[in-house]
Amino acid sequence: MPDARQLPAEQQPFIPLQVQREADAIARETGIAPVIAYEGEAAIRITHHNGRLRIEALLRRSSRGWKRSAYQLFQDGERRPVPHSWPEYRALAERLCTDADAPAALPSLNRIGDPETLPMEIRKELRRCEAHLNGRDDIDVCVGRDDRGRYVLAVTSPKATLHVAFETWYRSGRKGVTTASTNSVRVVTTDGKDLTDEVEGKLNRALARILAGHPGTPAGDADAGRVQGALGGGPQDRKGTVQRE
Repeated sequence: MPDARQLPAEQQPFIPLQVQREADAIARETGIAPVIAYEGEAAIRITHHNGRLRIEALLRRSSRGWKRSAYQLFQDGERRPVPHSWPEYRALAERLCTDADAPAALPSLNRIGDPETLPMEIRKELRRCEAHLNGRDDIDVCVGRDDRGRYVLAVTSPKATLHVAFETWYRSGRKGVTTASTNSVRVVTTDGKDLTDEVEGKLNRALARILAGHPGTPAGDADAGRVQGALGGGPQDRKGTVQRE
């Protein structure tokens, strides 16, 4: 279905201001312009495609103009929970393979050999993971950089691989490192199953999946160690969106 704004001027339907603002906000947050289509005289649907994802916003006519009544997210045609933020939505699109039948994969890393060159915050997380592993020699722990230049702490076991991503920030001339605002914790099994949604961004829960099945391994608090906090500004609430590059 063509975007109404790409039609010749004499064929373009009237787009109410509230609807145009909603479409412009989606385009601004995702970098992809959505499609606007009337559904009768009292409803307009805005549809946004991003690879295997589709977001739909339905706006209905009211006594105070056009109001958004609902957002819906579809992955491979199946309805999914709507993300809480646009960064969360972009992170989901980023980690999905182009082919729905292909196994999930983590980005390749350029490994950093000398841990003493790492920022203090990452050295601290590295020591924390090594202590959690309790000397297991079947699990590899390293730090590298991904194709976006972010630091990534990688924990690889015979069952799965855990990536914890960090990004740098500058404030008052000082450089710091913090966990990434999107895709900070990812877990993918050796057979290509993505467990990222299951661990809910919690490092202890992710480590528990890496260590699962090993006698004497402490389970840890499954609800502790959350690496990324809630982010506003998405399909459910766009107020106050902040995105770090």
